[in-house]
Amino acid sequence: MLSAPSQLLMRNADTFVQGKWLLVNPTDSQIAQQLNNPDLKVFHQYFDIYQQSCAAGKSAQHIFAAAYPTDQKFDGAVIYMPKSKDQAKMLIANVAACLNENASLLLVGENKGGVKSAAKMLETIGSQVNKVDSARHCALFGAQVDKPIKPFDLTKWQSEVDISVGGLNYKICSLPGVFNHGSLDLGTKVLLDNLPEIKKGRLLDFGCGAGVIGCYLGLLSPESEVVMTDVSALAVHCSKESAKLNKLNAKVVASNGLMDVQGKFSAVYTNPPFHTGIQTDYSVTENFISQLKQYLTQGGSLTLVANKFLRYSELLEQRFSAVSPMAQTTKFTLYQCARIK
Repeated sequence: MLSAPSQLLMRNADTFVQGKWLLVNPTDSQIAQQLNNPDLKVFHQYFDIYQQSCAAGKSAQHIFAAAYPTDQKFDGAVIYMPKSKDQAKMLIANVAACLNENASLLLVGENKGGVKSAAKMLETIGSQVNKVDSARHCALFGAQVDKPIKPFDLTKWQSEVDISVGGLNYKICSLPGVFNHGSLDLGTKVLLDNLPEIKKGRLLDFGCGAGVIGCYLGLLSPESEVVMTDVSALAVHCSKESAKLNKLNAKVVASNGLMDVQGKFSAVYTNPPFHTGIQTDYSVTENFISQLKQYLTQGGSLTLVANKFLRYSELLEQRFSAVSPMAQTTKFTLYQCARIK
């Protein structure tokens, strides 16, 4: 079933029948086929929807990247409103640089997801912004590009963040839309400040974000092979840049959960996600925990930090013989898990 924003687009399907259109971060994998425009291209920053969309057909129509290449030009584009307003501003700047003169740029999203702020954001590229349609608690805003558009350079949106945690000082690359953009998350701080001795071998940072945990592991255990993985192209880009900043030879993998991760690990470390877009969603972490057995070596361990309201202890005890709360704050619990069943 189409998401509510996609259903709103389908109410206006005639708009997208002709011309070269770019669809940005759709929240489901069926909308590209249903719009039925052979010149439609789809830009994904999230690997799960990208994979599902490619599997649904016409994989050449889809691209997974942190930024869309601006050498391609379109007659119009639709951006699905992201959770982060700064990410929305970055996407508008990127996509506007891909549009022909007087092209249309539209933003669609749920009212509770902040789409009402789209009108002000679109004023940066068009002198007149219109509310095109609204239904199913969603809205569609549009503008014609009639203002000067600057060339887009992703590096201009990057920031270098100084991290001081667990006895180490190092730098991290961050971008709008990456988890806890521009600062150290308190849960990650609890994990790294209370980390037991790091095992040697292959180490996995699951849901790596900007690479804070993965770079810490690489700096403290340079002889180990560090792998970082995330569903977000922005996170993958930042983790690669963070590894370069710290002169680390880490491997960064785009993956929907553990699906695209290869091999086994002596230890896994994670501050796992519990949101999908604006929705609370525990399924990613629940699937991760249930699938972990095939990714851990004999004697392998899991170190996981989570908000205290997320009751993962029972799920962890179903999979591990030894589950110990290593540290607790008013908001977070750090679990050390060993002897997988």
